Formats: sequence, structure tokens, C-alpha cells
Amino acid sequence: MKKSRLYVFIFLGISVVVLLAGFVSLQYFYRSAERSLWDTQLESGQRETREIAVLLEQQLRAGLPEEQVIRNLQQSILNTDIRSEFICMYNTQGIELCHPDPALVGQKIGENNSRFYLSESEKEIAFSEVLRSGEQYEGIRSFSDPARSSEIVSVYPVGGTDWMVAFHANISVLQTQLSGLYNRFMLGALLGALAVILCCFGIVRWIYRKYEKATETEKKELTEKVNQLTAFNESLRASREKSKEQFVTALIEEETASRKRIVTYHKNEMVAIQVEEIAFFNLVNGMTYIHTFSGQKFQSNNSLDELIKQVGPDSFYRANRQFLINVQAIKNIWMYGKNQLRITVEPDTGETVVISKNKVAEFKQWLDR
Repeated sequence: MKKSRLYVFIFLGISVVVLLAGFVSLQYFYRSAERSLWDTQLESGQRETREIAVLLEQQLRAGLPEEQVIRNLQQSILNTDIRSEFICMYNTQGIELCHPDPALVGQKIGENNSRFYLSESEKEIAFSEVLRSGEQYEGIRSFSDPARSSEIVSVYPVGGTDWMVAFHANISVLQTQLSGLYNRFMLGALLGALAVILCCFGIVRWIYRKYEKATETEKKELTEKVNQLTAFNESLRASREKSKEQFVTALIEEETASRKRIVTYHKNEMVAIQVEEIAFFNLVNGMTYIHTFSGQKFQSNNSLDELIKQVGPDSFYRANRQFLINVQAIKNIWMYGKNQLRITVEPDTGETVVISKNKVAEFKQWLDR
């Protein structure tokens, strides 16, 4: 009875934790998908309106009459599905010049027809005012007619005309898509949670049974193990000392080993630079830069102290606080001042590299390896 109660409590505990974690994860993924869908629709609308506006402008510049250009656009969008998203065109007076539904062509947008919520400034104005402005806008258009669903709208002007190309995306359709996506997320989360709960419960039961079996066996063998305890402790102590020595040795070898590549980023691109290709590192205004023999320059997040440990002291020398130099990059070494050395490097560092008198002996010893 006690064992059965224990299993029930374990099952309930695992169920609560997994379901809670699944619910939180589901909400997060759903919100992320929702934001992604809205952003995708806005970007799609901006791109489509801009491309169509540029195409219309090119046709006008090619000498086509305005009536022909409007007719070409009307034919291209005629009878397209307006339930989800569509392209149309107005003029700045609010008159429909092109629409997938020919019956709407020529109609004028009234002042109280709809309101436009500007996503950037969080301000609401009449949609007709947006058209009169002749400027690019993106936002949410809501209608005075309650039967019509709000829309995501992107408006883009056609250069040299009073035309405004507009992209419309029906929000109710998008919400239906999101609802379907949420239901799929929910079903997947529930099935996944059920699978995790059953697996965890089975694993806990298996571990508990193994533990019980091991405990019973241990009780039976306890008398024999007491006699062997001293020898076992000595063996264990020796094994620990050996493992500790091996660990320390491996750690020392790892610390002294030089890396073959340095990984950094250049304009959002991950770059792996071979150490032998690096001429020198230098520190400028608190930032570390990598200079290669080919003249390339990269930025590093590591300090010079960290880099000398990574590339190894055999090939690189810390000349001063600003420079870490590859021996292959040293072109000339000159006497400089009182007991100092001046190094010229290829490629050129752009400034004088000086070895202080306190480090001259160390530098000569490093060169003589």
C-alpha cells in the first residue's frame, strides 16, 4: 500500500511539473509565432507595394499613358482572392483606381469610412488622411462597418503621380491561422507532455526497483563486505590519488597546449583564423585587434593576457602592453634609446614597437629558443 501511494505521488508530481512547463513553453512559442506572423505580413506588404510602385513608375517613364498603366495593374490583380490579402491602388483623393473587385473601382473612400492606426507613432487618423499625405505608411485599418474585419495595410506612393499602392491583409484570416497554429501547438504539447510523464514515471519505477533490489542484495552481503572494507578503502584512496594526478597532468597539458585557430566575428560572420596566419595582436582604446600577414584586421573579445595563453609563448611574444607579436612577423630589431630595442614588423603596425630595458634579456632569451 505504501509503495502504491508513493507511485501515485510521483506520478502526480511529474504530471504537474511537466504540464506547467509545457503550458509556459506553449504560451511563449505561441506569442513568438504571433509576433513573427505580424512582422512577416508587414514586411511582405512593404516589399510588395514598393516593388509594384517602382514597376508602375518605370512604365510611366517608358512613355506608357497613365490610363494604360492603370489598366495593366487592374488586369494583373483582377479577381484575386480578397479574403486573405490583396493589392489595390488609390489616388490621394481617396478614389479606388484598381481593385480585385471591379465593382469597387471608381469609388471614393469617405472621411468616416475607416481609421488608420499608425504602428510607429501609435496615433490613429482617418485612412483618407493617410492617402492625402502621399507618403509611405504601415499600420492597422479598422472600418466603421462592424461587418468588415480590420486589416494590416501598407501604403506606398508611386513617384511622379498621385497614386498610392496599398497592400491589405485581413486580420480575421490571420487570427484564424493563429488559432489553428495554437491548436496544433496545444495538441503537440499535450502529446509530448503525456509521453514525457509516462517515460519519467517508468524510469522512476525502474530506478526504484533497481534500488530496492540492490538494497536487498547489499543487506545480504553486508557481513562479507565488512571484512573487506579496509582493503577497499586503501584501494579507493590510491585510485583517487592516481586520478587526481592524472587530472592535474591533463590540466597542465591543456593549459600549455597552443591553439591552432582563433575564432572571432567579422560583420556578423564567424571567422576561424589560423594562428600561423596571425602577424600580431594589438590593443587600441581598450579593444583587441587581430592582424594577419595578408593585411586583414579582425576584432577579438579576448585580452592580450588571454590570447598569449591560447596561442602559446613559443611563437608569440608580449612586447609591451599594446602588442603581442609573432616571431615570423619580426623584420628588424634596432637599438633604441638607453638599453631598449625597437622592432619593425611586417605588415607595418603603424606605430613604434619598443621592448623596454627590463624585458630585453627576456626577449633575447625568447628569440634564442
